[in-house]
Amino acid sequence: MCCLRRWVLLFAAVLHSPAHAGEIPGLRSSLPTFIESDFELTFSNDFLGRGGSVDDFRTQQIIIAADLGDSWTAVLDHSVLTLTDSQNPGRIDQLSGSVGYRLLNESGGSAVNRITAGLGFRSVGDFAGERMQNGFHRLISSNVEDLPYSNLSETYLTAWIDAERYRLLHQTDGGWRFGYWLRANSLVTSDGQWDGSLLVTGVASKSSFDFWTGLRQDWRSGYKEPVQRATAAAEDDLAVVIGVRFGSLVLETVQQLNNDASFGQLRLLSSESDAARGAGSDPRLGFELGFLLPDVHLHLAARLSSHLIAGSNSVWNESVVFSADLGEPQYEDDASIYVDSMQFGIGLEWERRVSDRSDWLSGYGSVALGWRREQLIGDRALVGQKSGSADSGVLILGTGLRFHASALGERWRYRIQTGISAWFPFNEARLTLNTTDLPVLQAAIGLSLGVTFDFD
Repeated sequence: MCCLRRWVLLFAAVLHSPAHAGEIPGLRSSLPTFIESDFELTFSNDFLGRGGSVDDFRTQQIIIAADLGDSWTAVLDHSVLTLTDSQNPGRIDQLSGSVGYRLLNESGGSAVNRITAGLGFRSVGDFAGERMQNGFHRLISSNVEDLPYSNLSETYLTAWIDAERYRLLHQTDGGWRFGYWLRANSLVTSDGQWDGSLLVTGVASKSSFDFWTGLRQDWRSGYKEPVQRATAAAEDDLAVVIGVRFGSLVLETVQQLNNDASFGQLRLLSSESDAARGAGSDPRLGFELGFLLPDVHLHLAARLSSHLIAGSNSVWNESVVFSADLGEPQYEDDASIYVDSMQFGIGLEWERRVSDRSDWLSGYGSVALGWRREQLIGDRALVGQKSGSADSGVLILGTGLRFHASALGERWRYRIQTGISAWFPFNEARLTLNTTDLPVLQAAIGLSLGVTFDFD
């Protein structure tokens, strides 16, 4: 339970804290090239940065990246951009995706050279960033941000190139390795935006621990919309980079020297080569920790192996699941109304490995019945006001993927979990807040991101 509590605090700190910069949207996060990673989940914010009193610029960034075979890579990026400290405050979201091909991928005993080029898209507009930002702020009792969205809603094509080099310089008898890591990249959009960065670091490694530090220079130009232009100006600077890796967990901070756009990252890595080979044993017990987006809920669950439907010889691993989802998501697009939500469920889940030769990747599906209660709460001009509450039985469905991340002793391990969760209340209701009658207990679907701790 102590370990679970640390993960809750770590995720909450990363996802809600005010940020001011981040990675170039559409490119993978920075990671020394000799570290194997087939799947990455990155939360970029000012956790490990200097923070600040104003929640401006690239205030939140979530990056999902995966290798598609030996030569291809794919990236999906969601960024929330805000501008509060201005005569014309506002916000805009960026949704970026790209596919890249490794033109060069050389790996020897003392050096790694890699060049990747790709194409993609970058869309700007309203992509539920306000709901996500304010949902996280309500979850930890922080101030919400009521900013108008920019009128801009467009999609651009992107093209990029990313070059990296790692060189081992010295290795000690005690197993320490010392070297340098260089990275340079450039991304252009069809409307004239240009993002680039240059990274120069020294790296020290031993076993599954790595430490790197150095300098990073970012350039941004060609932005016309005010929120994006202010964010670009804040991100265009020279910074000190400090990063550490402990197995499959990466923590990195980027501290700017001239601007205040420092930020940090928490990254979860999954490598197929690190997963146990062979069939192995299915988890007998599991504990899940994650978040649902864009209507932000903290998700907790426990799984216990069972054979109610799937037999003991089935390729599907069956579990009884007990789940709880708690949060205060924003009510649609109204930043002054929030829904105090509480949901509990019990049901069955079925999980199966994608390959019999490895337990690196598994797919799962679940069905459950439960109970849900909702209450409207006012903020901003409606602060202090509350409605009555309404509750209903609910059908809960879920599906997704689990990626092996790291072993935790002989019997425990944790995995990255990504999926979709949906709930369907049996009854709808209406609640009154400040003389306004609003529908609640409505069906919804959300993205689920988190980790699961499993006992074999």
